[in-house]
Amino acid sequence: MNSTGNFTDSAPMNVQLLYVRDEPFRWHNSIEVVIVLEGSIHVAIADEQRTLGAGAIEIFNINQVHRLWQTDENNVILLINIDAEFAKGYCPDLSYVWFAHEFSPGAYLGIERVEGVIKAICTLITSIVATGEKPLLSIKNTVEHMLDLLIANFDAKRMFEGNSTKLQRIGRIYDYLFNHKGFINKASLNEISKHTEEYLNLDYLSSQFKLLIGDTLQNLLHYLRIEHAIKQLLTTDSSLAEISVESGYSSPRYFYQRFNKIYPEGPKAFREQHIKKREMKGHTRESIDPALVMARHHEVFRLSEKIENEQNKWIHIDLFGPAEQNSTSPSLIQISELIEGNSHTYLQMILHANNASPKVIFRFDETFHVAGRGDIQVLTGILNKFRENDISPVFVVRTSSQAISEQISTIQGLLQNYTLTYGAEYMKGWRIELQ
Repeated sequence: MNSTGNFTDSAPMNVQLLYVRDEPFRWHNSIEVVIVLEGSIHVAIADEQRTLGAGAIEIFNINQVHRLWQTDENNVILLINIDAEFAKGYCPDLSYVWFAHEFSPGAYLGIERVEGVIKAICTLITSIVATGEKPLLSIKNTVEHMLDLLIANFDAKRMFEGNSTKLQRIGRIYDYLFNHKGFINKASLNEISKHTEEYLNLDYLSSQFKLLIGDTLQNLLHYLRIEHAIKQLLTTDSSLAEISVESGYSSPRYFYQRFNKIYPEGPKAFREQHIKKREMKGHTRESIDPALVMARHHEVFRLSEKIENEQNKWIHIDLFGPAEQNSTSPSLIQISELIEGNSHTYLQMILHANNASPKVIFRFDETFHVAGRGDIQVLTGILNKFRENDISPVFVVRTSSQAISEQISTIQGLLQNYTLTYGAEYMKGWRIELQ
């Protein structure tokens, strides 16, 4: 179950737009950012659960056990995974960074600040989402900017900035608990004080924990032990008694009691259910066409107004391909988005994608009745939007089609309508390509 993600040297970051159904508990060797763009989802982090509505953000730490599942409404989720090894190369102190989720009372940033962070993240990744590909150097720069943004806003130790003594003290305690699994050693404030050489008043040390994590040390230890137990349940064949000891519980009976309070089905049934869900991974989420999402959320996905690469001046258009309404291809053109209010933003997304992959054939989301006057007028208007952006269409005609003569005749009728509407002088560079 412990997934390292599909990261390579050329992909320090993965970006996905998803509809989430019911995922099993999982953890990755990555920092995971979840932004809810539409609807809502349930979130569980080990033994904590809550609901995220539209406009919410959650940060999952490296190898932190978590789970997402749908509510009674549809959802659209932006999921970003940043490879841990790349992140540590850029930020050597990342092992001492704990991204505080909003389960902790002191971790809430406020609505305006959350909105600002979400817009900043979406702006950073816009071109990657729009094109589906980006030069390695550009992706690395994007990841570095995003890490700076996340650390500045979500690192739990940010409240101690400017106080080097407290930062060092909290760093040692954090290292003992998180990086050296101090929670297994039946840790107490007294034990932590001894192992980290922080010989302080225990009440004061306890108050520092409360400031840092927004909760008591006892609850933090409970969280770490439950998280460790979940990993053991889902990745090993160890007995429940062995797992209870390995997770720092004083006895199997106490482990069962604590576990059953959170998961009434008990650890054995929990293991069976989530292993079964893991085997059905392909059914727990569904990819969503980025074009549709970006058009609906143009206020956070910021596309530049100009096409930077001047070499790709043609867009291949397939008028006669089959309708593929459920396609996740970025080449699918949504007619409604081009002729309604968000046409400029949606058009810019299409042109960015065409700029990255000029040989991609752009298809329409429905089969046009190209002999009909209404559809001819719609197509004429769309072609003019391309012309206004200095992009020339290449109409694709497949020689294998039995209706090749009819297709060419239809395109000729379309060109004639464009000439009557806008003038023949604007069709310079247009062409028909036989395939």
